[in-house]
Amino acid sequence: MILLTSFGQGVTGSVNAAIEPVANSITIVPKLSPIPGGPPSEPLTDSDATAISKLSNVAQLVPVVTGSSTGAAGQVSKAVTASTPGAQYLSATVTGTTANYLTVRQIKIAAGGFFTQAQSDSGAKVAVLGPLVASALYGPDPNAAIGKPLRLDHANFKVIGVLQSYGASSDNVIVMPEAAARSGVFGYGYGGNELSSIIVKATSTQTVKAAEAQITEVLRENHHITNTAYDDFQVQDLGSRVTTFTSLITLITNFVPAIAAISLLVGGIGVLNIMLVSVTDRTREIGTRKAIGASDGAILSQFVLEAITLAGLGGLIGAAIGVGLILLTKLLIPLAGATGFLSSFSPVLSAAPVAVAFTISLAIGLVAGGYPAWRAAQLNPIEALRYE
Repeated sequence: MILLTSFGQGVTGSVNAAIEPVANSITIVPKLSPIPGGPPSEPLTDSDATAISKLSNVAQLVPVVTGSSTGAAGQVSKAVTASTPGAQYLSATVTGTTANYLTVRQIKIAAGGFFTQAQSDSGAKVAVLGPLVASALYGPDPNAAIGKPLRLDHANFKVIGVLQSYGASSDNVIVMPEAAARSGVFGYGYGGNELSSIIVKATSTQTVKAAEAQITEVLRENHHITNTAYDDFQVQDLGSRVTTFTSLITLITNFVPAIAAISLLVGGIGVLNIMLVSVTDRTREIGTRKAIGASDGAILSQFVLEAITLAGLGGLIGAAIGVGLILLTKLLIPLAGATGFLSSFSPVLSAAPVAVAFTISLAIGLVAGGYPAWRAAQLNPIEALRYE
C-alpha cells in the first residue's frame, strides 16, 4: 500500500511538473475550409497577431509560419533518408517565428543558441535545428552542427543552434526568423502576411479562459464575423486538456489504495487462520486457565492482544520494507541516468500512507483476531481440559 500510493503520487507530481510550464498556453489555428452557407474563410495574419498581443490577459505571443523544405549540409545534394547514418540531405518542417519562441514553447537548447530579436527583425539567414535534423546532416554530436552552412531549397543559412529533443514530431524541424522563412524558403508570395498559427501564453493559468474570450472577440471583429457558427479559426486551450488528464491521474491515484486493500484483505484472512489454529492448538491451555479462575474477558483480551501484536509486527516490517524500497528508488533513478519522464519521476514519501497502512494492519489484527478470541473465551473448561 505504501509503495503503490507513493508511486502514484510521484507520477502525479512528475506529470504536473512537466505540464505546469505550458498549462497557460493557447494555440490559435485557422479553419481554411469553406463553411457551408457562410462567407469565405480568412487566414490568420500579422494584424491578428498584433491585435491579440495587446490584450490584457495575454502575456506573450509567438506568430508561426510553417511549411516543408528540403535541407542539405552545405551544397551537398545527394538524396538520402533522414534515418541513414551520416545523411547529407533530408526533408524537414521549417518553422518561421520570433525570438521568444523557446520561452513560449518551453523548449531548451542542446548546443549553440537561439536567434536574437535583432536577427528576427532583420530576417537574418540563421537556423536552429531539431535534433533529428542535426543528427542526420552533421552527425550525433549537436556541437558539430554549430556554425555550419545549411542549404534550404535555394537559400543558404547558417546553423547557430540545436534544440533538445521535444518529441518525434517536433525533432524534425528547422526554426528560423519569420521574415527569413517567408523570403528565403517559402518565397515572397507565401501568403503575404499569413500565419499558420499563433501561440499565446496567458498571464496565468487562472486567466486562460478570459484570454480565450478576448482572443475570440478580437478575431471575430478582425474577420468581420457576426454569426459565431461561421468562425474561421479555432482557439485550442491546452489547460482544459491538462485538467482532464490531471483528473484521470487523480482518479488512478485514488484507486490505487483500493487495489492495495485487496492485499490487506488477504493478510487479514491469514491472521484469522493463524489465530483459529492457535485457539485449536491451545485448547487445553485455555481450559486450564479457565479452571483456575480466568474469566471469559481475560481469555478474550489475551487472544485479541496476540492478534493485534502479530498484525502490528507485520505492519512494522511491511512499512520498513516499503520505505526502504522508496528510498532505494529515489537513489537509483539518478544513478541510472534516466531520461525523459523518468528523469523527473520521484516517489513521494510521506507520513500519511505509512500511518494509514500501519493503522489498517492493527485494525486487521483486531477484526481478524476478534472471532477466534471470542471462540476461545466461550470454550467450556471441562471440554477444553479433555481436548486431545
